[in-house]
Amino acid sequence: MNKYFTLITFILSLNSIGQNSKIFVIKEYIKNDGLTYRNKNDFKFNQENIYEDELYIVSKTCSGEWGGTVKFKNKKTNIEYSASATCPVAVNKLNGKYYVTNSLAHLDGFSEILEIKNPALLTVIKKTKRRKKKSKIIISYESQSNKGTKQLLDSVGALTLASFPFKGQLYHIVTDYNNTFLAKIDNNKFVKIDTISDESIWSDNLEAFITIDKHLIIFFENRDVKGYFDIIDNHINIIRQR
Repeated sequence: MNKYFTLITFILSLNSIGQNSKIFVIKEYIKNDGLTYRNKNDFKFNQENIYEDELYIVSKTCSGEWGGTVKFKNKKTNIEYSASATCPVAVNKLNGKYYVTNSLAHLDGFSEILEIKNPALLTVIKKTKRRKKKSKIIISYESQSNKGTKQLLDSVGALTLASFPFKGQLYHIVTDYNNTFLAKIDNNKFVKIDTISDESIWSDNLEAFITIDKHLIIFFENRDVKGYFDIIDNHINIIRQR
């Protein structure tokens, strides 16, 4: 009898583990009194610099369908390196490598993840070229170089709102215009881990900020959907403003 009881208890415990095996806690809140993080001055953030560590200051430029650039400036030598990136929304560092997430809400939408082992292997920026105006269109000289980069993902029809590390793995918040989901990369493709929303959440001008207390904030605004993501550790909170 005791053997059967032990076996049943073991099976139930396995089922319990399976039911609670989700890595992330996803919650949604509705706010009617405005957004808590609505002032950029609340953030310890430079609009042009999207990442910084002890070695590099990373900045970006974006000219929409005309391309974009990610730039790594060495803090000690002041040498600046660049690579083509249309258009950076996040830079993360894992296991000594840099991961640049690019996304553009143009036509069907576009997402790209680049791996950079050593920014010093990118193209050296010798001279900053000025932007020129032709008619009402701004033409910019974005990098066309892929030197020193490795493309991990190239996806059409999906927008990546943000990428962030957790326990040695890089995760991504993605929308395919039908729903919004949490994903990771496997065999150069997004693999869905969990559903974040049954509707599409995105923005033409994605803005992500790291707060002083290490929260990742991503603003979104499209159609009647407006708000922000608040991500800390394994907690993903969606705060909507109605």
